[in-house]
Amino acid sequence: MRAVLGTLLLSALLTGCAGSPSPPPAAAEAPAACSKQLGPRSASRSGVQPTAAAAAAPSRLIVEARLPLARLGSELERSVAPRLAEGTAVKLGPAGVLNYSVDRGAFSLSIANGQLVVETPLDGRAEACSGRRCYASCEPRALARAEIPLWLRSDYRFDSSRVALEFTRGCKVRALGGLLNVDVTPILKSRVAPQLERVRREIDRRLPDVRADIERAWRQLSTPRALPLGGCIVVEPLRLVQGPVQESGGMAHARFALLARPELRTECGSAPSASLPPLSADPTLPDEDDVTLGMELPLASLARAFEAATPEAGPGPRFRVAAATIEAAGQRVVAELTLAGELCGSLALQAEPVFAGEQGVIELTAGKLDAGDAERAHAAGVDPAELALQLTQLPRPDTPLSLPMLRVAPTALAALFSDPKYSLNARVSRMRAAGAAAREENLVAWVEARGSLLLELK
Repeated sequence: MRAVLGTLLLSALLTGCAGSPSPPPAAAEAPAACSKQLGPRSASRSGVQPTAAAAAAPSRLIVEARLPLARLGSELERSVAPRLAEGTAVKLGPAGVLNYSVDRGAFSLSIANGQLVVETPLDGRAEACSGRRCYASCEPRALARAEIPLWLRSDYRFDSSRVALEFTRGCKVRALGGLLNVDVTPILKSRVAPQLERVRREIDRRLPDVRADIERAWRQLSTPRALPLGGCIVVEPLRLVQGPVQESGGMAHARFALLARPELRTECGSAPSASLPPLSADPTLPDEDDVTLGMELPLASLARAFEAATPEAGPGPRFRVAAATIEAAGQRVVAELTLAGELCGSLALQAEPVFAGEQGVIELTAGKLDAGDAERAHAAGVDPAELALQLTQLPRPDTPLSLPMLRVAPTALAALFSDPKYSLNARVSRMRAAGAAAREENLVAWVEARGSLLLELK
């Protein structure tokens, strides 16, 4: 089922990214030949001054990773022997010698104050002997505790763990008929300490090499991915942030954020530097955030939409756009249009692209004619404001992916990327069209989605 879903979704994505042709315009009665002619321009139109390219602010993609604590506990159970220490004939001076053994109990794992806490109870058995006779014994109790800081360093590595030993019940033996009391607790503590250091090193060895994994993922995220039918997926990762780590239901919940500017672009271009930036920390990182996805489409698509559109009949002269060329003017567009029909001639329309609504439709708004062209339209007996409004309402170019398709894509793609080792789920609480702008040779439409990704190790 997952393979079928992935195939269907991939087909839809690739088809969408390749661009779907606009439906042919409905047949309409051809307007009469040029009865209102726009006069020639008195001066050539000035060129568009270059401005900074439009770009969305960096998005924060929240990823929550969940790991069962019992897994690390099981690994420690297998790697650390139950008997931590034992010894015989440890000299006690006049009291004779000491024989002892210390066994560990089960490991318990928890998270507190940003640290992974590993605890195990220790049960001891000690005997004081003189000659061939053991004349006293005791059973000390202790708690061994290891703490591993879960806030990674800026180099994506764990700090070393720390171990501590606390005796909850000491061990004293009476020798020489009660004349001498010997506390053997310090002896036991000194003999157990080296074994606890071995356990500490084993815990550190079991911690994952987070940096190596993240470096591989960062290189992949930094590489633009060409689509077979055209277009390119560019993530443009910028920074990684670690959030709080908490425990719930026996699971470790680790929160991270990827700051990026993801886009579907017309061309991949060159890949930026893939060097991994230092990790930063934010204890207030939320459980979900807004992610803005940009979708590029060539300005030529907007020109074709002008040429394919059929203007609605109005009180003014009828016309159609016989030819159109579009260029960016900052984040607005300037359309050089050649009209044919009852109204004919060339003029320039300045307008602002918008991308809004439940269905996510690209439209133009705030359209106006150049001052000189407005005078030419008035001279031809045409209301410049009415003509600008008619022209502004003409084009409806298609986005690479429709908003309804994007609404179902996160969940389907997350299921597609799950494997036997982990499951990936997308949680999207809101999605909306979030504006558009011209950028060099393209028009960029932005979609804003609020949610997060949930990564669960199995």
